[in-house]
Amino acid sequence: MTARRFFTISVLFAAILTAALNVSAQDRRVDETPLLPRGVRQQDDAPQGVRDMLIRMQIEKAKKDFEERLDRAERATKLSHQIGASVEKTSKVTSEDRERIDDLEKITKDLLDDLGGDAGDLINEVTDQDTGKTPAATAKQLENAVATMAAELKKTTRFTISAAAIESSGAVLRIVRVLRSYQ
Repeated sequence: MTARRFFTISVLFAAILTAALNVSAQDRRVDETPLLPRGVRQQDDAPQGVRDMLIRMQIEKAKKDFEERLDRAERATKLSHQIGASVEKTSKVTSEDRERIDDLEKITKDLLDDLGGDAGDLINEVTDQDTGKTPAATAKQLENAVATMAAELKKTTRFTISAAAIESSGAVLRIVRVLRSYQ
């Protein structure tokens, strides 16, 4: 064996050994993280109690959101009655009524957002029944529309979304826009 052949075999052996060591150093499974080399990801390690607690927290949040939605519907009903009584008494929309109308609009838009509706699309739909001839007639229509919206919201559960509730919210917003236009 010549020196040249010995040198070639030695270099080849060293290259194969280096490649084998590099490949074995890369032996990490897909679900391992660099910080936890031989373990699985942390979220998969969550104990059953922690997962149960997270689920309970999500359920409680959903219940709370549903109760807030019903409370908003009640506040909207009270505001519409106040607006209706005031406009019926004075036959015009006062600055105090305008503040109530703004509050009612904000509450209705919040409800609409919770339900997944788009206020912009619903406000632009104009129907013949949205316009009253007098502020008192429009205020009465507003009371009826808010009552319909509240009734639809009470029919729903926290697991469902009602298209009728979204439509009635849009009707309330359209009537609010008309009522705001009165001087």
